[in-house]
Amino acid sequence: MKGFILRDSVLPVYIQLKNILKSEIQAGLYDVTLPSERKLAEKYHVNIHTLRKALAELEREGMIIKRRGQVTAVVLKEATFRDYASELLSFTEEMQRRGLKPWSRVLQFERILPDLEVQRMLSLNPGEEVVVLKRVRYGNDKPFNLGISFLPYKLVPDIFSFDFSQESLHYVLRSHYGIDLVMAEELFEPVMPTLEEVELLNLPPMMPLMLMKGVIYSSKGIPVEYFSLKFRGDEARFSVRVFRNSY
Repeated sequence: MKGFILRDSVLPVYIQLKNILKSEIQAGLYDVTLPSERKLAEKYHVNIHTLRKALAELEREGMIIKRRGQVTAVVLKEATFRDYASELLSFTEEMQRRGLKPWSRVLQFERILPDLEVQRMLSLNPGEEVVVLKRVRYGNDKPFNLGISFLPYKLVPDIFSFDFSQESLHYVLRSHYGIDLVMAEELFEPVMPTLEEVELLNLPPMMPLMLMKGVIYSSKGIPVEYFSLKFRGDEARFSVRVFRNSY
């Protein structure tokens, strides 16, 4: 039964508890933090060890953030837009959360020698090539952003066999190359669009863009993607949640 732990279930108790808490978080039952471990253990009649295993699973899935002093912050209260500052999502995952069909118009997809900035950001040696992928990203028929990605060619030697008008780049990196993207360093700043960007993103006159650029790293600490994304000003919503470190 939903919301109750079944002791005779084939699922371990901590997995059942994780699923219950996940459903409650997604339903908006909690605001910023979960109740204390003691209160949760009492509510679901489990021991602290079992509860902590369930919380560890939620943390692994990116649903909560464990802090010192047993403060457990809820990350995913709602999913109406991407929380860029705390959750690493692909554009495809973001659009699917919104209930929109993602697709792309590919403007450039080739193998090139990078400039010094790209070479430095991807920690490449002189002469190492990159793959550049430039796309307008759509949700249904509405343009959302213009993105350029640079990837070390040595990591993705057969990438030109994929159709990135439909494929998710991050999904291909994970499923085909076994590259798990786990961390991004990102910079945000407002910019005015060029004439090309006004046309590509179907912008109203004088609408600014939000530029996000940065580097995404694999679980091995290797820089995999240097990217630049320009979002329509009326679609660039960013959520940030910060915490004070314990003294």
